Amino acid sequence: MFKNLSTSTKLIILCGMFILSIGVTTHSLVAEHRIAIDFARKELVGNRYLAILRNVYAAILSERPIDSTTASAAAAPEKVLSALAEEQDSVEGKFQTKELADSLLTTLRELLARRAQNGPTDTLVLEALNKARKLATRVADDSNLTLDPDLDTYYLQNTVANHLPTLLGQLGEAHVLFHDRPQPGTGTDGSLRFVLDGLLRSTTDAIAEDLSAAYRGNVDGRLKHEVDNWFLIMSRSARAYLGALNAARFDNEARGLIVSSDTASLDGLYGRAVGDALFAWAGAEIELDRLLHHRIDNLLAKLRRSLLLTGALAALSIVVAVMTHRRIVGPLERLESIAETVRETKNYTLRAESDSNDEIGHLAVVFNDMLAELAAARDREITEQAELARADRLMTIGAMTASIAHEINQPLAAIVTNSNAGLRWLANASPDLDEARAALKRIAKDGHRASEVIGSIRAMFKKDAQHKGLYDVNDIVQEVLGLVQGEIKKQKVTVRTELASDLPPVLADRVQVQQVVLNLMNNAIDAMSPITDRAHVLRVRSSIHDGNGVSLSVEDSGVGIDPKNAERIFDAFFTTKANGTGLGLAICRSIIEAHGGRLSAAPAQPHGSVFEVVLPAGVATANEAA
Repeated sequence: MFKNLSTSTKLIILCGMFILSIGVTTHSLVAEHRIAIDFARKELVGNRYLAILRNVYAAILSERPIDSTTASAAAAPEKVLSALAEEQDSVEGKFQTKELADSLLTTLRELLARRAQNGPTDTLVLEALNKARKLATRVADDSNLTLDPDLDTYYLQNTVANHLPTLLGQLGEAHVLFHDRPQPGTGTDGSLRFVLDGLLRSTTDAIAEDLSAAYRGNVDGRLKHEVDNWFLIMSRSARAYLGALNAARFDNEARGLIVSSDTASLDGLYGRAVGDALFAWAGAEIELDRLLHHRIDNLLAKLRRSLLLTGALAALSIVVAVMTHRRIVGPLERLESIAETVRETKNYTLRAESDSNDEIGHLAVVFNDMLAELAAARDREITEQAELARADRLMTIGAMTASIAHEINQPLAAIVTNSNAGLRWLANASPDLDEARAALKRIAKDGHRASEVIGSIRAMFKKDAQHKGLYDVNDIVQEVLGLVQGEIKKQKVTVRTELASDLPPVLADRVQVQQVVLNLMNNAIDAMSPITDRAHVLRVRSSIHDGNGVSLSVEDSGVGIDPKNAERIFDAFFTTKANGTGLGLAICRSIIEAHGGRLSAAPAQPHGSVFEVVLPAGVATANEAA
């Protein structure tokens, strides 16, 4: 059918295909960059949240005597509380941090109130440090910082979100222990300080290792230039404090007391250590923010360059397409028109006009020569012999035209294909980035579920964590039955459902459990396809299992399971199908076991087999429900 269409029609069809292809290509290009940009912007939000937490640490640790650098780094406690509450409100629905943030705010308010009353605060300080560290870890997880794809920003964020909060917490614990320790000689004091000394040194070593890895991943070397000195100062201050603390411990064990000079000296070293750590934290945050903005700028620049290149190629393709129409389609249509006129009027004085030296021009010259020869021959046709000769020449013209058309068909088709392939690159001659983003949002809204793939592809893929929720198994069964309805009708299968109405919900990943049920139903339908001597019956039952679980069985009237294969059907790569992969049931069992359930198979009576899925009933936690 396509070969019988006119060249112009073929060109229009190919242009339409190009427009569709360039739209899909542009969508994929913009979607891929958009995912990466949104990923980095979410990291920026997390880095901003961590900056608030840095001030929280400063406020927590500011009670002990510290130097002026630390005091200047810490905002007023009331402002810290306000900033933390506002930041949590701004990320509501994006991060799962509300519970941790509220708990930290409560502890901070209690700590500030206790300080105002000059009451004991050591327990509250340790509790606040612990909650702040947990909140920093959660922020890093929810803001994609822990999934950062670049070597420099990954290790830098690990230092900011993990090691620095840990280091400050350990410094605070060590100082609390110094001021409020057991009586000398009990042994507890030395043991605790020995453990904290090891932890602090391990943390500073981990920071140094992560920074070294980040420097290696930083191409321009600016990261090391900006932050290395801060962290060297921080490390020296922390180690100086540890050395003084250990020296004081040995001295005090010998003397059995602490003098005021020990306390003042250690407090000063502690203040410098905390202040230097906070300044190093601030410097690392600035560099992390710069690197993330730099990545976003690079992604936007790459997107613009890609769209500009697409636009340039599209413009070139349009020029080629116009020239193709003018130099190929137009001359062919004129040649066809003249040939049709000659055929109808027998006027051999007509000529095809062409000023090109390509195949079309040569064809026009040959065609004109043929017309000239036919005109001369007609003048000589005065008898029936001449009439017969003229008829023969007309037949020759037809045969020659067919031969020429056959000979040029392939090169013309190649020209049209290549020109339209170029035209597809130029559907958007002047791409507008804002309009492309708006189109992407509308497309993503109407056609999402996937990607991810985006990315994720887009994608994704995280190892992703399962998104679990409370679901009714009966609803999942009905959805899967809708998906296999076409195959059920094709195989003439009778479906019988016995679904209990009082089932408790199960805590599960809906898509994964749906895939398990779909696989079991497809296997059941396949098992019944070769059966010709009995009805094809698919039975699906659901019931309560042992009072605290849900049982779902899929039974067929097919060929059943060979007893010798009964122990192997769930093994990976074992299959009895000619075109099977042997992975379906193995994956199904893995999914069900990951949900805390089990998948088993048994012979059905009198024919076929039955597969049973047992899932525990559950109540979603806050994180799983989200």
